Amino acid sequence: MRTGTGARRRTVAGAEPAHPVGVVRGGVPILVGANDMGWHTYDPDGHVIPAEDYAAGCDRLLAPLAEAGTALILIEPFLLPIRGLVEVGDVRVGEDERKEWRADLDPKIQVVRELARRYGAHLLAADGMFAELAATTGPEYWAADGVHPTPAGHAALAAAWLRLVA
Repeated sequence: MRTGTGARRRTVAGAEPAHPVGVVRGGVPILVGANDMGWHTYDPDGHVIPAEDYAAGCDRLLAPLAEAGTALILIEPFLLPIRGLVEVGDVRVGEDERKEWRADLDPKIQVVRELARRYGAHLLAADGMFAELAATTGPEYWAADGVHPTPAGHAALAAAWLRLVA
């Protein structure tokens, strides 16, 4: 199953099983949650997705993969603490919105950790990793808008990935 930038958990969980599953070194990587966190800010029809609904959707995605014996690699969704106003298309996102996003994201990170334990999946603790990295360089170096990694952010994820599956 393939999704692109902007996919939300309900989109991924509802994907047709006939879609190809992207197996890479070490298993199937799954990173869902950042768009579930903030999508309602952009979409007039959007709404906050409770952690319980997020968990159920992720479980529907993971269960058949695990039953098939697929190795899973769960990547925590992350949000870096960017200061000031960030423009995303026509939408301006301020610190107050990002504080709401953080409050919404933290329980979802806990869901991902619990699902990793339940399914015996590798866990790439990306939120903590980026928080630690941002403490020395500033968050914009890793994700200019706090969500989408820069080339340095992608390199950090790749390095963490390789350490995890090596």
